[in-house]
Amino acid sequence: MSTSKPALSFVAFFIVIVASAVVPVRAAAPVVTAIGQITTADEGKQVTVQGTVAETGNFSAGFKLSVRDTTGQITATVWADDWDHVYNSFHLNTGAMIRVTGKVNVYQSQLEIVPDRGADVEVVTWARRDWRKYELGRMNGNDHNAVVWVEGTVADIQPFADGTYLLLWDDTGAQRVKLYDVVARRIPQQELLWVGQRVSVVGRVRAKRRVGLEIVVALPHDVYVLGSEQPGEASGV
Repeated sequence: MSTSKPALSFVAFFIVIVASAVVPVRAAAPVVTAIGQITTADEGKQVTVQGTVAETGNFSAGFKLSVRDTTGQITATVWADDWDHVYNSFHLNTGAMIRVTGKVNVYQSQLEIVPDRGADVEVVTWARRDWRKYELGRMNGNDHNAVVWVEGTVADIQPFADGTYLLLWDDTGAQRVKLYDVVARRIPQQELLWVGQRVSVVGRVRAKRRVGLEIVVALPHDVYVLGSEQPGEASGV
């Protein structure tokens, strides 16, 4: 009597049992450390923090995000090349909740977290873009340090040592917008940013005795090209 059929049935049964035992394994969520618990003794240690972006800024090689939870505040320093790989960076701004994994570092006596890659910066909750809108000609020295939202037409583009100035005007007047290179090179549609284009800008007002007012842009997505009101010149950022 042949025994081939029972053997095949046993093999098939064994395969079904093994296949049903294979269950997808999800990566465990990182353990979030309270910011207030991080000290200089943790330098070099990898941690994950989660909090609200309280302030944004940039430097020649990247961007800085001040992250705050209920226990404290710390700076997340993101290198420029890593910023290019942050998913949903358009929604990363003041007011957003983010989760950052990186190594603790002490720079100029201040604690910071430095992620190894852009994917280590996650946007948990989008920023609410509800800044107060200002007319350019109505701004003055009393607005120093205020974060403002303005719209206007690019009247002039002038380079300086570390970046580019835009002269922006509307029906009420004009103001200078300061773009450091690390920002200017990453503005969406920056190839369309020329004289005559209308743009929307969010930035911090700086009042200086020698140069007067200027609006300093912190992040690339704080500049958005709206369109053209008049023929532009072939001089872009």
